[in-house]
Amino acid sequence: MPQPTQAFYNRHAVWFGVLTVVCFASLVFAHDVSAFQDKKVADDVVEDSFKDLWTDDAKQALIDARSQEKDLLLLFTGSDWCPPCKQLEEQVTGREDFQFEASLHFVLVKFDFPQDLPQTDDLKAQNKEMANRYGIEGYPTVVLVDVNSKPYAITGYQEGGPENYLGALEEFRQARIVRDQKLKEAENAEGAERAKLLDEAISGLDELIVSVYYEDIVAEIIELDKEDELGLRGKWNAQKESEMRKIVMTDILMISRLEKPEKAIQFIDDVMEELKFPPAERITLMQIKLNLVRKLNDNERLDELLDEMINLEGAETETRERLIVKKILLMVGSGRKAEALKLLNDSIVDGQDNMHLWKALGDIHESDGNFDEAIDAYDNAIQVASNAPDVLVEVVAAKADVLYEQEKMAEALQTLDNFADNTNMPTDLRSATLLHKAMMMRDSGRRRQARLAENRAVEIAESTLERGEIEKIVKRLRAKYDDQ
Repeated sequence: MPQPTQAFYNRHAVWFGVLTVVCFASLVFAHDVSAFQDKKVADDVVEDSFKDLWTDDAKQALIDARSQEKDLLLLFTGSDWCPPCKQLEEQVTGREDFQFEASLHFVLVKFDFPQDLPQTDDLKAQNKEMANRYGIEGYPTVVLVDVNSKPYAITGYQEGGPENYLGALEEFRQARIVRDQKLKEAENAEGAERAKLLDEAISGLDELIVSVYYEDIVAEIIELDKEDELGLRGKWNAQKESEMRKIVMTDILMISRLEKPEKAIQFIDDVMEELKFPPAERITLMQIKLNLVRKLNDNERLDELLDEMINLEGAETETRERLIVKKILLMVGSGRKAEALKLLNDSIVDGQDNMHLWKALGDIHESDGNFDEAIDAYDNAIQVASNAPDVLVEVVAAKADVLYEQEKMAEALQTLDNFADNTNMPTDLRSATLLHKAMMMRDSGRRRQARLAENRAVEIAESTLERGEIEKIVKRLRAKYDDQ
């Protein structure tokens, strides 16, 4: 509440000084009582004016909004039981500065759903009807609507106090202003130009609000851009098409299990021809197709399909690398190792990390017994895999195994320790590396050192669940090795 001003105190100081000459003791008391009463009256007046800025009368609020050319801010709250509602009231909506600034552009309407505070039956019915109209499912919820009661934004509790909240409300309001401007411009436009203007009108609005209250505009945009030449059909039809693709994907998985490979492959081809899938989903479909082709033992067809996947427009670099590795492994498995190595070396591109490719090259050299070449490839992979812990731990383990095969025990253990000591790595992977070290030491007959590594693997685990799983592994290791 506002404190009395300096002028207030000055007035009473003068009054107090004059009356002191007459009767000091009695009038000091009178002064104190008067000051308290004046302050209370002033505070009550201010407090009453704050409350007047909020109304709970929806019909009158709409009338006021139209006459004052303002939007409406609808606050749905549970004032006496909802913690975030109480926070919003204390930090934002109950404050004078917020109410003053917000009321410049909005008529403030509060729909309260208390548990204990009394309300009339009419008020309860109104609040329930408004909550149903705007699909309110949680509290606090703030809905911004125009003078036609059409929503254009929805929000709730936000940290940052009045200034932050007012900033967010202004952004929403500006989006509504753009909406109205673009819709007005669209009235005299046709075809592609109209589609663009309608898109600009609703693009700044909340996606949920658009899907419910602007379906007619979305439908018109899609109709005006039937062939998706402007990219607007795909943009606004994305959600519906996504749901359709999920259904189709389920059908494909079922058909791929129940039907013969050729029939399932044909179904996938038909679906991919009919529907437009984004690159990631398209690769998933092609992966299912790849598994079906593999059952036919047709290497030529496998190569063609993998080439198509590798060269798919929009595929991410890492995805492309993994696909190249998949093709190389299939080539190696079909006895085309020399051809696979050539493809692998040709695919390693300067300026890219080539993480998966270097690892694959190391694996092939290791399988051939070319240990020095394998270590070189693994070292290249380690240099670029610091941001991919799951890949890095595999490369570190592979390099350590190669060093162990070369009877370079100290280097192998140091390689594992370097990863285990890196606190930037996830603890579960560090623990796994220590268990790998323990197994290596047990194989060489160093049981005491192995136990120390196992104990450390348990100690660095972050969660109780993780620690329990590692303890189970350690118990099995000790049962296997210590009984020998």
